[in-house]
Amino acid sequence: MSDIIREIIETSADKISIFRLLDNEERKKIGECFELVRYPAGTVCVQEGAKINYIGIIASGRMRFERHNRITDKPNLLAVLEKGSHVGDFSMLPVRESLGQVRTVEDTELLIITHDKLDRFMQEHPQTGIKILKGISTVLSIRLKSAIDKIMVLS
Repeated sequence: MSDIIREIIETSADKISIFRLLDNEERKKIGECFELVRYPAGTVCVQEGAKINYIGIIASGRMRFERHNRITDKPNLLAVLEKGSHVGDFSMLPVRESLGQVRTVEDTELLIITHDKLDRFMQEHPQTGIKILKGISTVLSIRLKSAIDKIMVLS
């Protein structure tokens, strides 16, 4: 694991849902599966409808998650994602397309783990894999509740 990735994980683990339930040894093991990718401000990292094969964790910077509005023909801002947030979690489902577009608001660093690497890691370390999936499912539950709340306001 690179020194940069190690430092990000050590200093930010409590803010990153995937790492929050892991002890230091588990964080070191999973950290070896990640790579660091840098995007300049304004970069579209994920196109709406694209198939992606990774989960990305924002190590620094901010991103906009937008979905195209077919009525207004403009993007609707669904969320601003900050350090510790992750993208690509829905793409873990088989043959799923991105639900929206992800664009950097400022220079952004993402920790990336491919689905293949995550699958292999979870097969080799099933107890740690369960903790990682609990972290992901917690975030998805929070996002679902937020979406339901927004729908209820519109009803």
